[in-house]
Amino acid sequence: MKIYDFEEKFFDYCRTWMALHPGLTDQQIEDSYNEMMLSWLNAPAKWLDGVCPGEYFTRYTDPKDLMKLLEEYDKRDIGLPEPLYSRIVALGESCAPALTKLAERESASESLRSTAIALLRDIGSDAPLPLYVELVSKAKEENELSELASEVLCAMGGNMVGELLERYPNAPEYAQLLILDICCNFPGTEGLLPLLEARFRADPRQRAFCASLMEKIGDAAALPFLEDAIAWTDITYLDYIEIRNTIESLGGDPGEERTFYGDEDYEAMRLM
Repeated sequence: MKIYDFEEKFFDYCRTWMALHPGLTDQQIEDSYNEMMLSWLNAPAKWLDGVCPGEYFTRYTDPKDLMKLLEEYDKRDIGLPEPLYSRIVALGESCAPALTKLAERESASESLRSTAIALLRDIGSDAPLPLYVELVSKAKEENELSELASEVLCAMGGNMVGELLERYPNAPEYAQLLILDICCNFPGTEGLLPLLEARFRADPRQRAFCASLMEKIGDAAALPFLEDAIAWTDITYLDYIEIRNTIESLGGDPGEERTFYGDEDYEAMRLM
């Protein structure tokens, strides 16, 4: 199983293409990118013994072989070939079990596990939903795995919202923010507003974030809390703007506009 650096070979092709098309502007070269890519993918390549780059990975049908390729590219820190990615997506659900095992393997690199999740997402498989919940609910800081898992859960129609909310009380602080952000994509979910109000009160750093999520769920029941909070003396100007926007969006009255003399962001905006 030989490993080729497709990215490097494509850049070599681009350099040759540009040498054959002198005088083009940077914009013209950028506009020609798709043309170059298609031409390169469909042209027989000497370094592949005459096989077109776009067809090279069609020889692989066994998911185990494709997983070995993913692991080898990651191990060597070589960019994953787009034709390999496309081949796995084309084979679809037949690759889902192997990809799920790869995504679940804690000893694998974050980059490899992230690639597996991205492939499962693009295949449209919902097989590893419990894994996504686990990755989100245990996240202690921003990372690629939890962000990808959040993205997939947001696209899955909200069928894991109940489990996410069950895990909320014992989740790390960063995970709690992810859970709120995911669940607010599904207006009508019970219990969200009290959690957002509690987070708003407990963490001054997240006031603008919580206000934006209240706007997202579109629940006018948030208005009494927000109309009170907008008058708090310790909110920042940026908090104030987000709270005001949310109140207006929900049909409430934010009152007369306040001044925030001495607030760095307010002073910068005032002088513009």
